[in-house]
Amino acid sequence: MKKQLALASSIVALTLLSGGAQADTPARQEGRVWIDQNFVLAFSPNWSLTTMPGARAEFARTREGKAGLQFLELFFGPNYTYKTGNWTFKGSLWYYYMGYPQLGRTVPGKPEDCSNPPLQGSTSTYCTSTYNFSHNLEIIPSVEYRWGRWSIYDRVIFHNTFYADVYSTPDQRLGWGTVLRELLQGRFAVTDRFGISLSDEVFLGILEDGDTSSIAGGKGYIAPGYWKDGFRANRTYLGFDYKVTPNFTIAPMYMVEVMLNPTDSTDVTDIAHTLFVVATVTASTFGNK
Repeated sequence: MKKQLALASSIVALTLLSGGAQADTPARQEGRVWIDQNFVLAFSPNWSLTTMPGARAEFARTREGKAGLQFLELFFGPNYTYKTGNWTFKGSLWYYYMGYPQLGRTVPGKPEDCSNPPLQGSTSTYCTSTYNFSHNLEIIPSVEYRWGRWSIYDRVIFHNTFYADVYSTPDQRLGWGTVLRELLQGRFAVTDRFGISLSDEVFLGILEDGDTSSIAGGKGYIAPGYWKDGFRANRTYLGFDYKVTPNFTIAPMYMVEVMLNPTDSTDVTDIAHTLFVVATVTASTFGNK
């Protein structure tokens, strides 16, 4: 936990500096809205099924045109939950679809002729509109400890990409790359229906895909595809959750996302400021819970 808190503090400091570690060009700033609709169907006190579609839109960006609708997602899969005393343990196995409606942008100093990009999708920030997607498998263990009105929650996601259509050949598209995401959250329950929380989430590449990592010049490392090993991004969340009804909870958060160069973990390229909203609906097929 000490390592997590130290890393979170370092990232907050990076964010406040806001210029990136290699200061030739300041990091781009983006303004975004991200909404997820989480539906959880419980079959027993232990077993449930999650379905969660979501979308993200960009309404502002420095140095370039805004992207508009830029990301679509869908999570689907089972969960197993075990509670004992103040502890809650949970494990999930989800399929994760990631879609990228990549709208063309006007980028100063970039050519308008994109008829022959070096790698499909790699120049999409200033080329004509296109759409890319990936298929992923999420393995998600988590643990929560509660005492009084306070709780600490730690969640790890092993994000495994096994297909990404942004690449030009079938061998490059089909593969296996893993990013570890770890989120640490502190929450205070103001009332039985209202709580405030602060979270930090680290993104670490831990397994590179063999075919795409061998592409010359690091051009195989693409955000909609496979990632390089090492520290790749960080998200800090500050927000609240409110239980509107026993089966419906809404959780709006302000999220700061610090993104690094795909090949250089010391170069901050983007800082995104996002209104992130998760709406959760629960239902059960047993009892009155």
